[in-house]
Parts: sequence; structure tokens; C-alpha cells
Amino acid sequence: MNEDARDNFEEDDFQEAVARFKKMVKSNTSEYFDVFEIEGITDQFLEDGRIKLARKAVETGLWLHPTSISLKIRQAQVLMNEGKLEECLELISMAEKIESNNPELFLTKGGALNLLGDVEKAVEAFDHALTMPIDEPDETLYNIGISFGQAGETQLAIKYLEKAHEANPENEIVLYELGYYSDKNSQFEESIAYYNKYLNIDPFNHSVWYNIGITYNRMGMFEKAIEAYDYSLVLNEDFLHAHFNKANALANNNQFEEAIECYLEYIQLDQDNDDAYCYLAECYLNTDRYSEALIYYQHAIRLNDSNSSAWYGSGLIMWSEGELPEAQVCLKKAISLEDDNADFWSMAAKIHAELNENEEAIESFEMATSLEPENIENWLSYSEMFYDLDDTDRAIEVLKTANKFNKSNAFLNYRLTAYLLDKNEELEAVCHFEKALKIDYSKQNELFEFYPEASKIESIKKLISQYQTTKL
Repeated sequence: MNEDARDNFEEDDFQEAVARFKKMVKSNTSEYFDVFEIEGITDQFLEDGRIKLARKAVETGLWLHPTSISLKIRQAQVLMNEGKLEECLELISMAEKIESNNPELFLTKGGALNLLGDVEKAVEAFDHALTMPIDEPDETLYNIGISFGQAGETQLAIKYLEKAHEANPENEIVLYELGYYSDKNSQFEESIAYYNKYLNIDPFNHSVWYNIGITYNRMGMFEKAIEAYDYSLVLNEDFLHAHFNKANALANNNQFEEAIECYLEYIQLDQDNDDAYCYLAECYLNTDRYSEALIYYQHAIRLNDSNSSAWYGSGLIMWSEGELPEAQVCLKKAISLEDDNADFWSMAAKIHAELNENEEAIESFEMATSLEPENIENWLSYSEMFYDLDDTDRAIEVLKTANKFNKSNAFLNYRLTAYLLDKNEELEAVCHFEKALKIDYSKQNELFEFYPEASKIESIKKLISQYQTTKL
């Protein structure tokens, strides 16, 4: 709808036109509508996602005004919303031959090309539209940015949103989206800066404070995140997501008691979130309150039998309490729900080993180490199983395999040193010990805690003395 028409078309008139159109459709009668009325009616239906009514409005308009280019553009927009992108572009191409200086043509063309994945041509179409006179350029640039954002082109979204911000620094929705897409693009400092610009205009928006909390949490700045969530909750105390994320941030910051209190507040407001009960259980687990942890893991399972973490947590507690068959049942269930989780397989392996189910333990450790070959703890646990079975050769073999995936890990080499010394293979042990010292001299106690006899071996003491001198 052109601006002159908008100026002369009051809101009441517009609502009357929409009501008249709906009545016409319902009664299956005919009415006359001006071009600008049809434009407005179509735009309204497109904004509301009522595509069938938008199509009906365009068809009515073109029957009344068959030469209207603006309605042809609306028709193309309807086709685009229906996913008929090739038809949309064909219609735009025809309209271009008649009226090539209409920015809406190229904005619609850019949108369709973007949806087709032809980003380069979409940029070309959008940029061509921007060379023409446009009312409210910040809104146009915003829409282009969102178009790219929805297509997963985050960097382009930011580019056009920044231009929208330059066109109108006071446009709050542009600042909000710049904060969102900067966060999504891992540009955390920029995200915080845009959100703060928004708050300079409107400091009482609880959603913006909440988003700032999310960004600080992603930055690992948990205290700042907690502070932001607190502001959000002051402005809207019933904001469930802020309660939940604050509890998560407290837990991430190892403030488990405070996190427990916050989770308990949250589940009073939302009693059906199984993840909340699971995270609450983890906090109890981290404070060695196993009975409370098990209660909440089990509650999570009652809410959602497919919560793999709740089954794993329950199994972990039962294992720690020596209830191995019960723990095994829980781990089997967790793995059946999420069979690509290395922690689940590793825990299952430990339970199998304690039940003397050695073949099953080996299979489980093989799964764990293949899923996460960079997880050193799993390799060490795997090797310890063989060492406890007095099969030091296989323990050594496991760690040598681990070393192929983790070429510069001190823990693996300190442990290999222990196993090799236990086998009286001192020469090779010293080689691994020297390698470990070069990687991380400060972790040498890993050897002596596992194999105290090493402290009495002259070649080991000599190397420590040698490297101690170089560290001074």
C-alpha cells in the first residue's frame, strides 16, 4: 500500500474493509474494493499467517484491477508463502518487465531466492531494492536481516540488521535481534553491547535481561548470568524460563545449595518438567546427598520414561551404594535410549567388571572409547580393569592405543610408566615418564599415587631431579 493511500485510509476504514471482505467470503457474494484496500487486507492476512484468505483477497483484487502491479506483487508473496517459489519468481520476472523501479518487486524476489538457497542472487536482489527510495528503510533492512536469519545465514542477518540500526538507532526490535543473532554467531561481547543499548531505551524488558543471562552463561560468566536472571525475575517473577536458567547457572557455578533452592522454587511453578527434576537430582548428587538425588531422578522417570539422564543418574547412585544388579538395569535402559553416550557405556562397563562379566565389560569399554577417544578417564578405567585382573600386558596395550588418539597427554604416560615398572620393563617406563614430565611436570604425583614403589627407583628419581633443575 503506498504511503499517500495509507495517509488517507484511517484504521477504522481499514478494519471495516477487512470485516466487509470476510463477510463477502462467508456469504459468497461480491463486493468492490479499491487497490489499496486489497493491498492492506492481503498484508494483514499474510502477517496473520492466513494464507488462504490472503490468496482469496489477491484473486478478488486482480479480478477487479487486473493491471495492478502492486497486486501482482502481493500474488507473488502469497505464492512464496505457499512454498511455490518457482511460480513466485516467474510472476516477479513478468512484473519486472512492466515496472522495474518498484522496490517491493526486488524484496519479494530476494525473499524467494533466499528460500531457494540461492543466497548470492538473493543478496543481489535485496541490494538492488535498497538503491530505490524506500519508506522506513530500517524496517526494510530489518526484514531482510530476519529473512537471512531464518535461512540460517547468521552473518548476513547481522550485516543487514547493523544497517537497520544505522538507519534508526532507536529501533528496539532491531537491537533485540542484533543481540540474538550476535549471540547465535558466538559474538558474545557484541551481543551484550546490543542488549545494553536496548536497555538504555527500555530498561524494564524482562526478556532482554533474560537473553543477557543466556549470553553470559554461554561465556562462562555465571555470576553475571545469575545477576541478569535476577533482574528478569524482578520484572516478571512468574517468568519460568528465568527461574530455570538461574538454577542452571547456579549449578554451573558450583553453587549447588542455592541451585537446589532455585530448582525447588521452579518445580512449584512447573511440576511437569522432567529435566528440572533431573538437574535438581544432580545438585543433590554433587553434594553427596544420594537418597534425595535418587528420589528426584525417579520422579523424573515417572514424568518421562524416556529421560536417559535420569536412568543414568539412578544407576550411578545404585552403583555407588553397591546395588549392582539394579544399577545394571538402569544403565541398560539409559543406553537403549541414548546409545551414543560414552559416559553411559563407561559406567555400564564398570558395573559389568564388578559383576565379573568381563566380556561384556570389554565390549562396553570399547564402545565408550570409540565414541569419545579423547576422554582420558575412560581409557584409564578400561586399563585398570585389566590391571585388576592381573593382565598388565592388556592394560599397557589399552593405554598405547589411547596414546595414538591423545599424543600429548601426561596422565596416560604417567600411568603407562606405572604399568611398565610393574612389569619390570624399566627402560620403556623411563621413556614414558620422561615424556610425561615434558608434557606436565606438575602432575608427577599421578605416578606415585598409583604406584608408590616408583619413588624408590633410581632412574625415576634421576629424571625428577634433572627436570626439577630445568624448572627452577
